[in-house]
Amino acid sequence: MNSNNDKTPGRLSSGNEIENFNEAKALEGRAAQMSKLSRFEEARLLLQEALNKRKALSAPNDPSLACDMELIGELYMKQHKPAEAQKSLNEALQVLEAAYYPGHSTLAPVLEEIADCLVMEGKYLEAEPVLKRASDIYSNTMTMENRTSLRTSYKLAKLYIQLDKPEEAKKIIEKAIKYVDTPLGPISEFRYQMALAQVMSQNNNEAKALFKEASDGFKQRNNYLRVVDCLHRYAEICRSTGDEVQAEVAMTEADRYKTLQNFYPEDIFVATLLRAWSTRLVLVSVL
Repeated sequence: MNSNNDKTPGRLSSGNEIENFNEAKALEGRAAQMSKLSRFEEARLLLQEALNKRKALSAPNDPSLACDMELIGELYMKQHKPAEAQKSLNEALQVLEAAYYPGHSTLAPVLEEIADCLVMEGKYLEAEPVLKRASDIYSNTMTMENRTSLRTSYKLAKLYIQLDKPEEAKKIIEKAIKYVDTPLGPISEFRYQMALAQVMSQNNNEAKALFKEASDGFKQRNNYLRVVDCLHRYAEICRSTGDEVQAEVAMTEADRYKTLQNFYPEDIFVATLLRAWSTRLVLVSVL
């Protein structure tokens, strides 16, 4: 959600109300600066003060309230406080559900973040319907090529694997992978998740092939931690089928990649956008 909450709540009828609104805006601006400096608790306290001022000016279901509530939840998440984050995000969701229809696009990011809180707490069963609802809203309000649609599909597939539902995970991945099968897309991550699902379904040959494909893709993207993980899992399958030679080859290669160090963002979709943008700049310069 946009941190610049420019919406004026209703009609301000007095100078005092206008002053409070301007003070709320100023507090939100200071909170944004604190957040950029990673001073998350200070930012949260400033946002809470701004939210209190907005509540005095707004109707209970004014969407402008939900903006600050969501941002407070995000700040709690950055402090690794999922329970507190979920409480604030649930308040935001209640406001948005009262203001909009159930499938409105504004609800999806909040639902996704609530699911993130539940996953952080290991509450996978509770997270499933929440994340599924967010994914459905994204699918119905934007194209599958959209970053947010793909990101939520990826999260949902991972969640199904955590819940020991490999067939559900495979359905999600098979649908999403059609839209990321490009050199710039995070297809290796989807192949990796598909490989995990195939292992759970005891489809060893399919899993081996997917781990190998994923490993090759991760090498191209310099994601060496994932390369090592893929090679280890590949070797485990080889050993389980009696192929000690291939297992040893994979482990030797994994040991070599363990020595390589390279920063790789946790958000695979941010990494994809950065790489796509840098490639676009190269193409523009050539043209």
